[in-house]
Amino acid sequence: MPKQPFAITPGLEPAFELTQEIALPLPALHDFLCDLHRYVPLHPFIESIQDLAPIEGLPAARAYRVVDRIPLGPFKLKTVYTAALESVAEDEVHGHAWQSPNIRLHTVYGLSKTGGGTRLVERCFVDAAGLTRRFVVSQARKAHAKTLEDMKVLLEQA
Repeated sequence: MPKQPFAITPGLEPAFELTQEIALPLPALHDFLCDLHRYVPLHPFIESIQDLAPIEGLPAARAYRVVDRIPLGPFKLKTVYTAALESVAEDEVHGHAWQSPNIRLHTVYGLSKTGGGTRLVERCFVDAAGLTRRFVVSQARKAHAKTLEDMKVLLEQA
């Protein structure tokens, strides 16, 4: 099945929104966000990432094969999926993920200059059925919050 960009319906609210201020110039944070390999030590679920050929419909995006280990009680569920990061403007990056069973995530990273660096606002839209959606949103919110916290620490120490 071809991977298609996630069409956000006007007026649709994100499943969650996170904000982090990072003492780093906007262009440097933008560049960091556009390389999923940099997320490996930060994202609590990512086990490995491999580069893929461009995806039809997203020719300017960098595509990846991602292996996650998602906590499920005392166990960890291995999931393999396709993801892509796309720079759409100097202050915006889009993330796409196509997971099984029939789960789609679209993340919009908005960047704005502040007096001490850059404000990063992450809006995550999730397309999944019923209870699966609730689980995905819960796990993604926790993982993304931890990733942004660790990103701040890493980039401000550099």
